[in-house]
Amino acid sequence: MQITCPTCHAKIVTDDINVSTDVALCRRCGNTFHVSEVLGGTSSILSSLVSSMVPPSGPVDLNSPPSGAWYEPAADGFVAGASTRTGMALFIVPFTCLWSGGSMMGIYGTQLMNGHFSLPMSLFGLPFLIGSILLVSWCLMSVAGKVTVSVHGDRLAIFTGVGPFGVTRTANVSDFKSVREDFGYGSMDSNNRTSRVVRLEGTRAMAFGSMLSNERRYFLVGVLNTALRGSTPSPIFVRS
Repeated sequence: MQITCPTCHAKIVTDDINVSTDVALCRRCGNTFHVSEVLGGTSSILSSLVSSMVPPSGPVDLNSPPSGAWYEPAADGFVAGASTRTGMALFIVPFTCLWSGGSMMGIYGTQLMNGHFSLPMSLFGLPFLIGSILLVSWCLMSVAGKVTVSVHGDRLAIFTGVGPFGVTRTANVSDFKSVREDFGYGSMDSNNRTSRVVRLEGTRAMAFGSMLSNERRYFLVGVLNTALRGSTPSPIFVRS
């Protein structure tokens, strides 16, 4: 059964349907809507249509993480993580070298070589400079980035970055009651689709992992589900 947008009637691909929230996104007009309403509330049809898309809601096999993911048990918790490496780096890195290298050399490199500073030219180059910084960050994450989730007692830390450099957000595990995959509002993936994220919800909300592959993101969802239930199994050390 083909689902279409109730606003513009464009066809909705299964990658843009989030089963856990019963929400679909139309890439043509940007509209989001409940799939069950379009299907007339027929939940069995919805489940059959996208059953293969359902991320794990229970325990995952910590001894068999997907390629690029890992789980390390600790005395008072665990550290789990996944790489953000992607084949898109084969396109992103050369494009960034050409676009950023050319624009930065043309705007700022010529000023340095001539020994003459031009304020109008420098201001004109600021958008290119900001764009270059974003592109370089994207390249680094696509080549060597990672997301790690650390739980020690009631303390939760989520790191996103490259090596020791990145952003760490902290919270208490008890702040959250559920974890699920959700649309990452305001962010787009390489195919111009709204990215998906791991979303923690409770007395506060936290989302991360927009650059992870589906398998790696689902793995972290399963690991965090286990943590929220107060269970931290201790398999042998596994890293892939």
